[in-house]
Amino acid sequence: MSGLLDVLTRDRVLPLFTPEDLRASRTRLEALQDLGVRAVELTARSPKAATNFGTLRREFPNLLLGAGTILDPDTARAYLAQGAAFLVGPCLIPEVARVCREVGAPYLPGAGTVREVVEAQGAGAEIVKLFPAEVLGPAFVRALRGPLPGARLLVTGGVTPTEESVRTWLEAGALAVGLGGALFKLPAEQQLRRLKALLATARQLTPSEARP
Repeated sequence: MSGLLDVLTRDRVLPLFTPEDLRASRTRLEALQDLGVRAVELTARSPKAATNFGTLRREFPNLLLGAGTILDPDTARAYLAQGAAFLVGPCLIPEVARVCREVGAPYLPGAGTVREVVEAQGAGAEIVKLFPAEVLGPAFVRALRGPLPGARLLVTGGVTPTEESVRTWLEAGALAVGLGGALFKLPAEQQLRRLKALLATARQLTPSEARP
């Protein structure tokens, strides 16, 4: 079991954002760390994000900082060289999976069908990103866990920052939920207060594979 899997099994929530502004990203990570968050996905959606990632990785050695939206092996190698603890993508890229296997880094590729989940697992993914969740819905997670009861799913792209939404996805069988834009678009004074409540709710729910 990887360190990331341990963390998501406990926290059940993965915050994610693009580190476009270094100062703001530093402040956000400090606040997340104070809440007890141990893993954060920093999406690689701009040149500034790539530049800032290495700085933030050095400044927050106790956080598992992963890089998201990884679409090619060169980008994968660049982020891993900067210390990325894991890589996330919207779909399975076999070459990226191979790069991650070579260095033993967790890779969370996106999947939107049962076949894609199986293919991601076959490529070595311990956790598969279910995306876009807003299209698939919690019923898909429940149905998928019939033929694939051991599938560990990170649900993103459809989770709203409410206790009802988080609970619905986790009780459907997701290992964890990714919270990004919808959470961080809230007024600054509400973001951490809301996340604190969501973490408390999520941590009380036992992952499906751990239930007797």
